[in-house]
Amino acid sequence: MMTKKKTMLSLITNLLIFVITVCVVISYFFAEPNVLIQHGVDAFRFFTTDSNILVAIASITVAIADIRILLGKTESLPKAILLFKFVGTACVTLTMTATVGFLMPVYGTFVMQGSLIIVHAITPLLALLSFVFLENVYCISIPQSLIGTIPMMIYGLVYAFMVTHHIWDDFYRYNRGGQWLLSAIFMTSGCFVMAIITALLHNLALKNKKDST
Repeated sequence: MMTKKKTMLSLITNLLIFVITVCVVISYFFAEPNVLIQHGVDAFRFFTTDSNILVAIASITVAIADIRILLGKTESLPKAILLFKFVGTACVTLTMTATVGFLMPVYGTFVMQGSLIIVHAITPLLALLSFVFLENVYCISIPQSLIGTIPMMIYGLVYAFMVTHHIWDDFYRYNRGGQWLLSAIFMTSGCFVMAIITALLHNLALKNKKDST
């Protein structure tokens, strides 16, 4: 069960995630064209945008549940909502990791400038910190953690289809030198690792909370 203080912090953090994500997505339609986005609609090709929207929807769901808890309508965060937040958090954690480990070497510090630093770092960090330290009410098993890979896998299949059918260019450069197979193995492994790490951090914080009470 979350304390009143943690519930309030969770509410504020999740509302913040939702609001800044909405503002950033809207800004794409008014920003000057750049190397990644020529038009606002182009932003939805990127897993960064999609994962941030997913975690924003999950966050507003958690925020509504937090309000119900504060009003005494329910005692705890429903596990289904927690798992929804977990899925979104795992996705943006992958986004943040891929940005630092892959996109920055390819595109340079551009991917951490302007609004991109919000979707590549600030929102993922807020989501991860709130999920791990504020919403730690249920243990997430390893099998359950695999749910967090579903959006990543779906996006990977869509991306591969769109690129191989020449609808999108290979903007992530996954096929540099014809390395589709190596990229697929690397990214699939990364999906599973990020999902499991996110769940384990949550479970560790929950264990520490229980040990201290």
